[in-house]
Amino acid sequence: MKNHKKGKKMSKISKDKILQACTKGIKKSFNEYLEWSADEWLWNAPEYLLTVNIAKKLWMIKKTSKYITLEDNLKKTLKSADAKIKGQLKSSIRPDGRSDIIFWWGKGTPRGIIEVKNGIYRKEQIQEDLERIYGILEKESDIEFGISTFYIDRYYESGNAKEKLETRIQNEFIEPIEGECKEKGFVVQYNTQNIIMEDNQGAYAVAIMICK
Repeated sequence: MKNHKKGKKMSKISKDKILQACTKGIKKSFNEYLEWSADEWLWNAPEYLLTVNIAKKLWMIKKTSKYITLEDNLKKTLKSADAKIKGQLKSSIRPDGRSDIIFWWGKGTPRGIIEVKNGIYRKEQIQEDLERIYGILEKESDIEFGISTFYIDRYYESGNAKEKLETRIQNEFIEPIEGECKEKGFVVQYNTQNIIMEDNQGAYAVAIMICK
């Protein structure tokens, strides 16, 4: 990764803007696929559509110093982040695997990893990504956050779909992840975006950031 040009000072991107870019990218994916497919919802789409649109939204954040790469090898990323690695990396990190998006500092070292999932409804479906993020953040490095971001939708036979889906996100994802992170000494920030509500069904974009 090349270093940013010397003398060109640019502001640091806030964590809130990074989270918003994730949920905006998922919403854009929903709208695109809805149009392309003649009203199919996003859960039918390939996951890489979400990944690419999130990357585009991250890149569109103005007046900031950053780089973005896709499908980078994790072991290489940790090396670029000057991670202090002693012994063998945990298998839960999946060091020979790839992260969906790497968000780089302008100076040319990775700042965070972003894992993207489509059609999620239970925390167990993102637990492998969470374990990878926990393992990475436990290492001493320039990496300061990891994000699990995903699309969720649901149909309910009765009741308020918006309230039920929001409660599901809070109870199934946000609160349990906050509990896990508290035990590990990490903090959590998150952003959710209502994509669509129709009769008894709805869809949300969710981005959960775990920080050192």
